Amino acid sequence: MSRSPRYTPLVLALGALVAGCGVSQQQEIQIGQQQAQQVNAQLPILQDGQITQYVNGLGNQLASRTSRADLSWQFAVVNTDVVNAFALPGGFIYVNRGVLSRASNESELAAVLGHEIEHVVRRHSVKQMEQAQGANIGAGLLCTLTNVCNSQLGSAALQVGGAAIFAKFSRTDEVQADEGGFQNVIRAGIDPHGMLTFFQKLLAEERQSGGGGATSSWFADHPGTEDRIADVQRMLNDTPASTFAGLRTDSPAFQAMRRRLAQLPPAPPAPR
Repeated sequence: MSRSPRYTPLVLALGALVAGCGVSQQQEIQIGQQQAQQVNAQLPILQDGQITQYVNGLGNQLASRTSRADLSWQFAVVNTDVVNAFALPGGFIYVNRGVLSRASNESELAAVLGHEIEHVVRRHSVKQMEQAQGANIGAGLLCTLTNVCNSQLGSAALQVGGAAIFAKFSRTDEVQADEGGFQNVIRAGIDPHGMLTFFQKLLAEERQSGGGGATSSWFADHPGTEDRIADVQRMLNDTPASTFAGLRTDSPAFQAMRRRLAQLPPAPPAPR
């Protein structure tokens, strides 16, 4: 017979709070901080001042023009060639080195960051927690989303996949994040065509690798990429051409970051 999981009174109380009362912004930030501590302890965070400063600068340029500019946004680079990015509640954004190395210009990287920022703006992971039914389900989510249960299985998944233990967003969430991310990039003065070219680039690499390469994690965590490419193309077509006038595609700072990245020892390859 299987045994029911045992939760501490604190976990049960937090689970009941999530399932029954909703999550305030302060609670969201606290959950995000707990998640970030776990991520920072278990994933190989790239410790390079120039690259970290650039990514934080670009990320905050995007986030500061959203409706949640009041959050203390933090951006970090995970030192892995696995292509992925993920957002934690409260404004903690992680982008894998594999994304930075595949982005040809600033607009492509901005598209990825703008998308993840929008997940936080719309509180997608928080809404998943709020929709949990019952204290046990709420507690189980908190075991997954925070460090309170210290799950060995969760730790292993985190080490391998980067975002594997975190909430999986629905197709609707991904579309909303694309639509909002598209606008986030424009508001920051950056050409949103990078969203289209980066998605196309990843899809081509995925097809060439047969689904087993460094991009497989991206496609597992960001479903419906082919449909999303069509959606982005529609958004571009529906946007007046005058909107793109004066928007930048690249910057010297991005290219300096790429040169610095190339000087570092290679990132660990994607697991096979």
